[in-house]
Amino acid sequence: MAVSIEELINEKEAIEAHKKRQYDVETSAGTFTMKPPSKSFVAEAMGLSEGSDEYLVYHCTVSPDLSDKKLQDAYGCVEPTDIVDRLLDPGEISAVAKKIMQCAGYGKDVRAELHEEVKN
Repeated sequence: MAVSIEELINEKEAIEAHKKRQYDVETSAGTFTMKPPSKSFVAEAMGLSEGSDEYLVYHCTVSPDLSDKKLQDAYGCVEPTDIVDRLLDPGEISAVAKKIMQCAGYGKDVRAELHEEVKN
């Protein structure tokens, strides 16, 4: 049975909180706290010809602050997203980006059932 309007209204706060949750991802550099990307951000990141995984990881990382000037300088970063390459293993970057997307619901398998037609 489909969810009712009343149920959706009653669950509004929980649904909104679910979309804003943060989560920890274990990396070779330590635990990173991530936030889910917005739809527009995902579209922007996927439009990049290269470096979309680094871009996604850089912008979705809440902690540690990858934009910190001392951190960027310590690792000799020219571009802000260079820090991702400096901290994480090459294959790990794509795995972290994939996990960010999964936690935001992308690639999620959803169950569907065919409604049977009612005959009169």
